[in-house]
Amino acid sequence: MLTEIYIDNFRCLTNFRIEPGYFQLWLGDNGSGKTSTFDALRNIQRFLRGEHIEDIFSAASLTTWDKRSEQTFGFSLNIDDDAYEYQLTIQHSLQENRMRILREELKWKGFTFFLFDGKEVHLYRINRESQLVEEGTHFSADWSRSVISTIAPREDNFPLLRFREEVGSWLLIHPVPLVVKQVADSETRHLSLHAENFAQWYRHILQEKPGIGYKAKESLAKVLPGFEQLSLKETGEARRLTATFRINGEDRAFDFMALSDGQRQLIVLYTVLEAWRDGSFSTLFIDEPDNFTSLREIGPWVDLLNEICDEDDKQAIVVSHHPKIINKMARGAELWFSREKGAHVVVKPYPTTPGLTPAETMARGWDDE
Repeated sequence: MLTEIYIDNFRCLTNFRIEPGYFQLWLGDNGSGKTSTFDALRNIQRFLRGEHIEDIFSAASLTTWDKRSEQTFGFSLNIDDDAYEYQLTIQHSLQENRMRILREELKWKGFTFFLFDGKEVHLYRINRESQLVEEGTHFSADWSRSVISTIAPREDNFPLLRFREEVGSWLLIHPVPLVVKQVADSETRHLSLHAENFAQWYRHILQEKPGIGYKAKESLAKVLPGFEQLSLKETGEARRLTATFRINGEDRAFDFMALSDGQRQLIVLYTVLEAWRDGSFSTLFIDEPDNFTSLREIGPWVDLLNEICDEDDKQAIVVSHHPKIINKMARGAELWFSREKGAHVVVKPYPTTPGLTPAETMARGWDDE
């Protein structure tokens, strides 16, 4: 579970620190930093998967009014009751339009377990006899990629591998049905930001965990009248997403893109939840899931999200602007993001107003008082 996020000198986030809950709504006007926080976490995830920093970060992401050339990202996690702390500092060279890793550190139970000091990587291990953390090898390393992604598994470095797996299994998504591609010419285990590669990811899911498709079908049948199944039809070596509905007593197959935007959105949303319940993801970050859907359609999805969080002890962070969705999802741990006169982001607990729903408090503008 993610317990703290720290971001400094990234877009509108300056010395920004929050403590996410296990089920939490992030609220605030457009441009108040909610999506930027998601983007920062997604950038860190990409970095820890081994991508080059110049493909992820840019000088344009530095806070415009801040003259410093360093960006810092950090977060704390609890994994199986063990505490992890991670911090990454990037230094930009504006004149040369280049950047480098200045420092990267992972702590486990308060002990440094990985360190890149800008020149050398220092690896640590658990002593087999004493079970204490001790320094192992150290070596020069490239300052443009994280060595964490390359570490081979060993019995004495399991905390590092468990951390890498946890962050790699976050799902940060802002589904947009308009950009979903219906043909899968290959498989992927990583779902993209706007679910563009949903067909490829679904192809992987059906191979690895076919039960997820069945569970999603059961849930979708309750909100999409006549829905029978989502399948992948062979088209040469590729596969084409096809949805089958029972209409007037007969099964009719439709190309995925022939469905309405709302229907495609619901199919993505429910499949994601069932994959999350089954363990394909750890923490779920989802930005505006209510887009393209009606309250009658999205309401059961919100109920299922709550059910999974409570029964399976999973963490979900949700961004929404829809007043009825906010009222349905509010549980007292909401955070309000704001930027007075376009300055840096300030976050505070969302205020409660006696006699008013959370959405009514927002509509009256009392959340900024």
